[in-house]
Amino acid sequence: MASRFTQAEKASNSGKSSTFTNDLGIVLDVVLDESHPRIIATGDRGDSIEAKTLGNIGSIVVRPMASKNPVSAGLPLVRPLDMYNTDYPIIGETVQLVDQGGVLFYKRISSLNLNIGNASLDKDLLTYNKIEVSNTNKTATYGETSATGTPNASTTEQERSTTFGKYFKENTVNLLKPYEGDKIIQSRFGQSIRFSGYNNSENVFAPTIIIRNRQNDKSLTNGKKNSIVEEDVNEDGTIVAITSGDYKLGFASTTDSKPDHFKGYPSELKGTDQLLVNSGRIIFSSKMGEMIFYSKGNYGFISDGTLSIDNLNGGAELDFGSNVNINTDRNNAYYKINTGDGKIFLNTDTSGKSPNTSKPSEPLVRGNTLKELLETLIDLIKVQVYKTPAGPTAIGPENKPDFDELKRRLTEMLSTKNFTE
Repeated sequence: MASRFTQAEKASNSGKSSTFTNDLGIVLDVVLDESHPRIIATGDRGDSIEAKTLGNIGSIVVRPMASKNPVSAGLPLVRPLDMYNTDYPIIGETVQLVDQGGVLFYKRISSLNLNIGNASLDKDLLTYNKIEVSNTNKTATYGETSATGTPNASTTEQERSTTFGKYFKENTVNLLKPYEGDKIIQSRFGQSIRFSGYNNSENVFAPTIIIRNRQNDKSLTNGKKNSIVEEDVNEDGTIVAITSGDYKLGFASTTDSKPDHFKGYPSELKGTDQLLVNSGRIIFSSKMGEMIFYSKGNYGFISDGTLSIDNLNGGAELDFGSNVNINTDRNNAYYKINTGDGKIFLNTDTSGKSPNTSKPSEPLVRGNTLKELLETLIDLIKVQVYKTPAGPTAIGPENKPDFDELKRRLTEMLSTKNFTE
C-alpha cells in the first residue's frame, strides 16, 4: 500500500530547519486537540482504525521570516522546544524558531503585554504584504503589483487576515513588582507564582512563596492599568501565601464576626512560618482515608454563617481538658438537642449509673408531670377524712388555705428556658 502522504507533505510536517534559516516566525494556527486537521493518522496499512500522532498537539503552524509561501498550506508544523513546560502562543504572535539538530522548535518571546504578548490582529498579512511569488509555483495564488504592493488575490488576503484565535479575548494583565533575586512566573491570564526572599517592608531575608490565580479587578482601574502591582491577598483571586520571618501578611478579616473568644489571637501575622489560603470558596476532601488537623496552639472558627456537621454513620467523641461554655445569648437563640427515641445521659454512663459511685441510676423529672402529681396530692390532702371511735373526722385539715397557696406556687419550680421530653 502506498503512503497516504507524499514526501512533500511529510516534510511540511517535520519542521525541517534546512528550508528556513531565519530564527523568527509568525504564528498562523495552534494545534490544541486531536480534531485539528494537522493531527494525521499514522501507518501505511490502510486500516480503518489507526492511532493518531498526538505528539503534535501543542505545535504551531508558523510562517518563518524566510518563507516565500503566501498561503498557509505547506508551512511547517513546529513543536514546542519543551513540550512538558510550554508557554503556548496565540495566533498573531512572533515566536523564536530554534534549530535543534536540523529540526525546528519554537519558543515564545517575552513582551510587556502579558496577555497578548507581541501579537497583533492580521499580523501575518501586515508583515508579509510584499511577497514575491515564483512563476513556477503552481500552487501559489498570491502576488502583488510592483507599483502599489497591493495583493491581487483577495482569497489569499482573506486567509492571512487573522484574529487572536477562536475564543481568546484580549485582557489587561499587570506586571508584578520584582524584588532583588526574585523568581517570578506569570501567565497571560493574571496567574503567578513568586519565589522571593526580600519582599517585605524592611527588605530583610524572609523566604516567601505566593501563588495567585487571578489579578483583582480593582488593580485594573483608577489609572492602574499600566502600572506595576503586587499580589493582594485580600482582593486577588485565590491566593496561597507561604511566608516566614518578618514577612507580614496583610490579611483582613472576611467576616463581620470578631474573634472575641479566640484566646491569644495574633496582633500581627508575622514572625513565624505561616500558610494562608484565601479564596471565594474552599473545599477539602479526603477520598479514601482520614482528614486530620493538628494545632499546637489555640484554634477557632470565625464565621458569619452557620456551623454544621453532617455525619452519615459515625458519631462524635469530644474530650476537653477544661470548661466548656456554649453561649446563644447574643441573639437569645435556642439551644436544642434532639435524639429522637434515643436517650440523654448527664454525668452518667449509658446505663444511667453515675461514675465513681454505687448509687442506682437517677432519671430526670418531667416538670409538668410532677406539677400535676403534686396538685393531685394537695387536692387529696384537702379532702382526706379519718375514722375515729367517735365517728369520721371533718373533711380536710384546718389549714386548707396553706395548701391552696402551695398549689398555686407549684409553677415556680418549672424552668422557662430548659425543657425535656
